[in-house]
Amino acid sequence: MNNKKYKAIVYSGAWMLLIMMLLVSMGFVNNSRKNAKCTGLNIIINSEEGNYFVDEDDIRDFIYKYNGDPIGQQMQSIDFEFMESEIEKMEIVRNAEVYSDLKGNLKIEIKQKSPIARLFFENGKSAYMDEKGNLMPLSSKFTTRVIVVNGKVPSQMDQKSDPATLNPLWTNLYNLINTMRDDPFLNAQFEQIYINNQREYELTPRVGRHSILLGKGDDFDKKFDKLKIFYKKGISKVDWNKYKQIDLRFNDQIVCSKR
Repeated sequence: MNNKKYKAIVYSGAWMLLIMMLLVSMGFVNNSRKNAKCTGLNIIINSEEGNYFVDEDDIRDFIYKYNGDPIGQQMQSIDFEFMESEIEKMEIVRNAEVYSDLKGNLKIEIKQKSPIARLFFENGKSAYMDEKGNLMPLSSKFTTRVIVVNGKVPSQMDQKSDPATLNPLWTNLYNLINTMRDDPFLNAQFEQIYINNQREYELTPRVGRHSILLGKGDDFDKKFDKLKIFYKKGISKVDWNKYKQIDLRFNDQIVCSKR
């Protein structure tokens, strides 16, 4: 056997031995982790967007209700997937991840839903619309500042069904809110969307006593482009309170109603 073949065999054998040792070590670690007991509970809540609708006590109480106190239980007896699915049933939670670390801590990471609008329904009830376009309950712990929607607000149907079956009025409203949120000027300029009896959108600006009549759910971008030009070249040169309403429903023109 020549020297090169001998070195190749030794090299391959060393790698196989190393891999076997690694597999044995991993199996030992996994077996140890399964038999290990939970020594702590670490709850991490994502509040990067400034929302505090849920806190550690809420999650801890929820876990105790469905799983009991995990501390002292064997890790292998804790169903991580079940716990994740149950936590995600909380109306305020977008996503949950449950796992353990090498120190025996049960770690739970929570991502909250993020509201984009506050809805006031005709029946007197109120709720948020979240970033996915679904209803989100109010919280007694925290209130966030988002655009207000009132008037003939679409019914509180379950918006989690197939997109093809969604109420088009709801979809239009969701698209309008996102169009305004994505534009720094519009997001800063308007504080309320009113849906009138004709299902048309009327906007209330933060400055001035006029309203903006958008019409129904079509060509939002074109209408807002017209409005920006009007604000820049027209209304900026006169009294903000001169007009009662600015109508953007018609193509290539803006109709203003004076007080």
